[in-house]
Amino acid sequence: MTELHKKIDPLNNLLVINYATERIYLDAFEATHDPELKHFFRARAFQRNEFCRFLAAEIRQSGGVPMLTDMAESNLKKSLPDLKKELASKNLRALFTEINKIKLSCLMHYNKVLNDLDLSKSIVDVLETQKKAISTSLSMMVRQDRLTAS
Repeated sequence: MTELHKKIDPLNNLLVINYATERIYLDAFEATHDPELKHFFRARAFQRNEFCRFLAAEIRQSGGVPMLTDMAESNLKKSLPDLKKELASKNLRALFTEINKIKLSCLMHYNKVLNDLDLSKSIVDVLETQKKAISTSLSMMVRQDRLTAS
């Protein structure tokens, strides 16, 4: 494997992760009728779409080609929850738990890429910004869940 592929392949994996997560949020957006949840899912999907655009630009700038393989997305979606089931149950706590699982899984992937690779400063900055946005969103959801449980 060439040095370029060693850097680009993990970035393409993050691209697939963000694309699949965007699709999950859009599916949940379509499945819910609650205006607040619709807004939440639309905002999260938009955020992941932005992440995809920035990652794709960084991949191109590094000399690689952004790739979204159906097989990688399919494998990823098998490991991520289907929020439609939780929406149908109308159990917000269970729904937020599943969303938190998605966010934690994404953070794990970001940490792995950031820790395992020697990346350019621009790519590290993009990944750290995205990781921080996911982490902040996760923290907000945990706080909201605690307030709801009280």
